[in-house]
Amino acid sequence: VLAMLIPFILLWVIEYLKDNQSDETSKPSAWYGYGLAILLLFICMVQTVLTQLFVRSVVGSGALLRNAIVDMIFQKSTRISSKDRLDYPDGTIFNLISNDATRLDFCLEGLGFLFTVPLIVIVTVGLLMHWMGPSALVGAAVLILSNPLQTWAMTLLNPIRIQVSKLTDSRMGLMTEILQGIKVIKFFAYEPSFWKKLTDIRFTEIKCISWLLQVRGLIYSTSSSLPVFASALSFVMYAALGNKLEPEIVFPSLAFFTGLRVPLLVLPYCYSDASDGWVSLKRIQKFLLTADIQPLPPVDMTHASALSIVGAAFYWDQLPSTTVAAELSAEGKPATTVAESASPSTTPNSSRNSIAEDGEVDERQPLLSANNTSSSTAQESVSAIKPFLRDINLHVPRGALVAIVGPVGSGKSSLLQAMVGTMMKSQGEVIRGATISYASQTPWIQNATIMDNILFDTPMDEERYRRVIKACSLEQDLMQLTSGDQTEIGERGVNLSGGQKARLSLARSVYYNAEMVIMDDPLSAVDAHVGKRLWQDCVLHELSNKTRVIATHQLHVLPDVDYVVCMKHGRIAEQGTFQDLMANQGDFFKLMKKYGGHHHDDDEGDEDKSRAQRPRRRVLKRNKSSTGKVVTSATESATATTTTTTESDDDLTVLQESDEIVSEDDDGESTKEIPKGQMADEERASGAVSRTVYRDYFRLGGDWNWIFIVFMLSAQQAAGVAMNVWLSFWSSDRFGLTVWEYIDVYVATAVVQLLIVMFGSYVLVLAILKGSKQIHDNAFHSVLRSPMSFFDTTPAGRIMNRFSKDVSTVDNMAAVNSLLITLTGILSVLILSAVFLPWIIPVMVPLTVLYYNIALYYQKTSRELKRIDALVRSHLFSYFSEALNGMGTLKAYHPHGIESAIERNRVNMDRSHRIYYIQVLGTKWIGCRVFVVGHVLNFVALVLIIWARDDIDPATAGLVLSYLARLASELSWAIQCAGDVENNMTSVERLFYYTNALEQEPPAEILDRKPVPSWPQQGRISFKEVALRYRPELPLVLDRISFDIKAGHKVGVVGRTGAGKSSLIQALFLLVPLDSGKIVMDGIETDSIGTADLRSKMSIIPQDPILFQGTFRYNLDPLQRHSEQELWQALEASDLKGYVQQQEGGLDAIVAAQGENLSVGQRQLVCLSRALLSRSKVVILDEATASVDLATDSLIQKAIRVDFADSTVITIAHRLNTVIDYNRILVMDKGQVAEYDTPHSLLSNKQSMFSKMVDETGEANAALLRSLAGC
Repeated sequence: VLAMLIPFILLWVIEYLKDNQSDETSKPSAWYGYGLAILLLFICMVQTVLTQLFVRSVVGSGALLRNAIVDMIFQKSTRISSKDRLDYPDGTIFNLISNDATRLDFCLEGLGFLFTVPLIVIVTVGLLMHWMGPSALVGAAVLILSNPLQTWAMTLLNPIRIQVSKLTDSRMGLMTEILQGIKVIKFFAYEPSFWKKLTDIRFTEIKCISWLLQVRGLIYSTSSSLPVFASALSFVMYAALGNKLEPEIVFPSLAFFTGLRVPLLVLPYCYSDASDGWVSLKRIQKFLLTADIQPLPPVDMTHASALSIVGAAFYWDQLPSTTVAAELSAEGKPATTVAESASPSTTPNSSRNSIAEDGEVDERQPLLSANNTSSSTAQESVSAIKPFLRDINLHVPRGALVAIVGPVGSGKSSLLQAMVGTMMKSQGEVIRGATISYASQTPWIQNATIMDNILFDTPMDEERYRRVIKACSLEQDLMQLTSGDQTEIGERGVNLSGGQKARLSLARSVYYNAEMVIMDDPLSAVDAHVGKRLWQDCVLHELSNKTRVIATHQLHVLPDVDYVVCMKHGRIAEQGTFQDLMANQGDFFKLMKKYGGHHHDDDEGDEDKSRAQRPRRRVLKRNKSSTGKVVTSATESATATTTTTTESDDDLTVLQESDEIVSEDDDGESTKEIPKGQMADEERASGAVSRTVYRDYFRLGGDWNWIFIVFMLSAQQAAGVAMNVWLSFWSSDRFGLTVWEYIDVYVATAVVQLLIVMFGSYVLVLAILKGSKQIHDNAFHSVLRSPMSFFDTTPAGRIMNRFSKDVSTVDNMAAVNSLLITLTGILSVLILSAVFLPWIIPVMVPLTVLYYNIALYYQKTSRELKRIDALVRSHLFSYFSEALNGMGTLKAYHPHGIESAIERNRVNMDRSHRIYYIQVLGTKWIGCRVFVVGHVLNFVALVLIIWARDDIDPATAGLVLSYLARLASELSWAIQCAGDVENNMTSVERLFYYTNALEQEPPAEILDRKPVPSWPQQGRISFKEVALRYRPELPLVLDRISFDIKAGHKVGVVGRTGAGKSSLIQALFLLVPLDSGKIVMDGIETDSIGTADLRSKMSIIPQDPILFQGTFRYNLDPLQRHSEQELWQALEASDLKGYVQQQEGGLDAIVAAQGENLSVGQRQLVCLSRALLSRSKVVILDEATASVDLATDSLIQKAIRVDFADSTVITIAHRLNTVIDYNRILVMDKGQVAEYDTPHSLLSNKQSMFSKMVDETGEANAALLRSLAGC
């Protein structure tokens, strides 16, 4: 209403001036004119305050809406079914919270305009008809008809928006995989493959965004020109009907048409935001409506048992994975071809179960199919889904110690997940009589201190805390850390070794003080003597008053447990006490016969003695048989009875001893220097965005493109001014032309302006997206070429934030266009006012200075708030990522785990909301003050016009006032656009930081120093005075070490925690640059050639097998260098060929992200196949068998001795028995080579470190190892 009064005041001013100049005797009073000026100022001030209050309220509501939606998405993530979780990987969920939720926030602000703008148009048309009569209907028809046409045009963009969202999801999903598997990517020099894969997605994404922005720009161009054409048509029609254009008709009408300019200009953006919001709302709705996991039953403390499962069947609600086929293949294939069953994505690698007290074992075959099923099976009823676990009757007595065992592929993982509630129940009943804590096989570690990880948001109990630290063998580790339990351990526990993470996870489950503790093979990741302490101090002592369920491959501990449950083919084959099951000589007896030992309740010395007396075979013979194969044999299964070895067993080179004989390293991997792995604080620039950032941004978009854009925008404003000046000439008949001559010039100018706007919009989109693509690709390339230290110290969520929110901002830099349009518009107003009202120039200067200082004051705060907001968002994303990765653990700690995660996420959201709301208040603060500046200038101009009323033409006054009427909104919009541009430029700045400031690895290729394709031909390796430190300020982790490895030799690397074993691999692959010295491989210094040339010539089988979303073919050969026959040969050598052939598509069968539809054993065998495929002369095993079952371990040991017989093999040893037959043993101590000799020589010296390590494994095991070494 107040806005509608302004044209009336303009009318009254023009009439006042005409009356003043027409009749000297009846001049109106000057105070009447000054009164109009005061009235104009009052109306504008009140309108400004009301508008800012409205916008603040709407934007604040939008922020609350965004927070509520993010909270809903997070809560849904805690209960989404495993099947649907496959459709929503981390990258897609990140996109929902970073882009889709934000779009709904923006959409809310524009919804008000969608309802008010049509009302404004209708009222304005009515008032125009009051002035111009029926002529106004022509312009009104253009305005009214444009509204549904714009709506229709925007709906046509919905499919493109959906496609853009899908492509962004794909890009972010792949980015997540890259960050999670970056070490493997660098080990195998896969960077080119992943660079191409992601940039191909980005190229398609940019094409879709280009279509979206071009059509949107066309709609915007048309909308911005609508008031011009509407007014032109109305004036033409008015004149054509024989009416004379008068200033009191033209300029109030022009003011009304101009008043429609901003609403109609904003309307396409509102439609666009509404359309984007609708698409985002449907995406969020689709996610929120996905199936939930079945709710866990409430804890019934009155129930007799800690846990009871009666007549139950369970199934995985995800697509039938390859694990299902693995379970089936166990029916008719040797156990060595089937890996451990896998759990869903939330807790991969789990493999544990529970206890039954009654019921006979049903020997029917499990109802499972090896055929893959399409995603349409999601619609099948529960009754139609074949269970993975069936006929489960479990009763876990309170206070009992229960062990879950079984051969590979027996369903132990699935049963354990059924206990913690992540499997779907199709029938039966589950009664939880106790609270549960859970230590997973793949530990979930929070990016927090060691203390925070143990407390897990529960109150501190000093006494229990100290007991838990001691029981979990963490005292020595804490003593080695500078900050003790206050040490920040980094994202995913990057600063801890595998065993330390396992013990930390165990400590959390013990401290939680639940009535029942479920432990997923906690002994596999630690060595024998640490495992023994954990068993005695933690499981048997600290948890003696708790119900304990432990799944384990350590069969020698079974005599200590109360009950044993033996799984087979998804059922409980046997259950009972250890003695009863051995006496039954059933499945459990067979398992013990093959892999375990027949233990009695003897003392340890007698037990060790009996083991030492067991028969055994030599592990490795160097001479070849007549068949040409390396003759290998395996030690007999250490049982009290005679064993019958299968044909495949004869070729295995594995010591199937019941307990693992390992090196002194507690965890199999040296602890990294904690300062190296601490999370680096995210960089935050201060002050104004550097001019260099602007320069580089415009340069990437094309200098000439931007120059042309500025020229076109200036021409657009010049054409608009020319139209209105010509209209003033027409209304006063300045040149005495005919009506149609005035019309011709007026219409021609309008057409030229429209063409300028449309062509300028097209060039603008080209410039923005050209720069955006370059910025993204440069930043991604820089991240991909960053050293591992960057990924160790930078949370993945922080990197994801750059490539989601920041890239999205750079893709839509519409604020640049808006700012340029607004600045040229302000300049045109000032120039026009100065030309036609020169007395206003002295007032313009101080007001311009005031305006500039207000804007500068605001910008200083705004840019810092934007940067802080980006940092807070990164923290929000990092925790979101962390929680998603640990969802299995969080669910197991029901209900505390999920509730704690939700509360933490809400705290992070509140922190983000506070910063965002302060930004909103700052915007409204500057809006009020800038509007005041514009209104004051408008007031002063009107006062000057009244003062010079005798000398100024009414048409000129109308022209100046009509332009000044929009100055306040232009000034405010310029500040907002400038703030938006600088805020957007902080996103550019953050991406430029990744491009320019990240440390980079040495070149991938050095063209003039490329080794010959056949290098290395022998595999000789020499370390010569090699020194290594992770950062310049840190101490050496390798201290001038020297040793030589002969071609084809097998070298085992052992040593205590922190000895520097893993640092050897870092140095060999140049993941960390050498501080001094050199490494020579077959006569070439490794740092003299490109990193890709070096790494691609070696193979590594890592401790944690990493696979990527795609196919078996892609995971085996991302660079597409091998034939299909070679791929099958590699799979056959790793005993995976038959399994892959069973899958639909064979080599092209789908592998889920991180290999989640494969078990840990299968993943490790794929990694083995990958290494076999490369046929490298240098092969490294980094604790490759630390977390796999004995069957997979056997296959890997066989490959080392058969398939890698002619290769140089370096093994970071977890079990001493795996390297006891090697050519050499390298003993590391405090970053130096303590010993380097044959196993026989080292064991012959009783004082050697290696000899002491062997002795510490126990008398019987030491005797066994010495005999295997020929001592």
